[in-house]
Amino acid sequence: MTRQASDRFQVRDARWSADREALMRVRTRVFIEEQGVPPELEQDDLDPGARHLLAEDSAGRPIGTLRILDGGQIGRMAVLPAWRRHGVGSALMHTALARLARPGSPRPFLNAQTRAIPFYRRFGFVVVGPEFMEAGIPHRRMELNDG
Repeated sequence: MTRQASDRFQVRDARWSADREALMRVRTRVFIEEQGVPPELEQDDLDPGARHLLAEDSAGRPIGTLRILDGGQIGRMAVLPAWRRHGVGSALMHTALARLARPGSPRPFLNAQTRAIPFYRRFGFVVVGPEFMEAGIPHRRMELNDG
């Protein structure tokens, strides 16, 4: 299923087996090159079984990613720097939350980099845990507020 986010980009469901290179191109640029996350921490064995979303520009080039784990955890959300503040992250989150709103889906949660907490609050997430370090970056657990 494809969700047309704008005339400049779209968000679609991606398959790890078919779209791994495109997903990793964005994640490598953001997490490894920009944020300094070690490759062995960014890449894990959860990707093959996760649901992935891929944002692509109008030419089909990857510009953003997000993954959803079976337990309802949203993670690995990354948007290329040139595409930030253009609605790509919001489109990824709206699509992910729509996937997790289906009957039988677990309650969404995520581990937000502390500087990104205001972004996730806009979607109804609330902080539920203390700050912790992940890959050398401060994070807080957030859950989707039921109310």
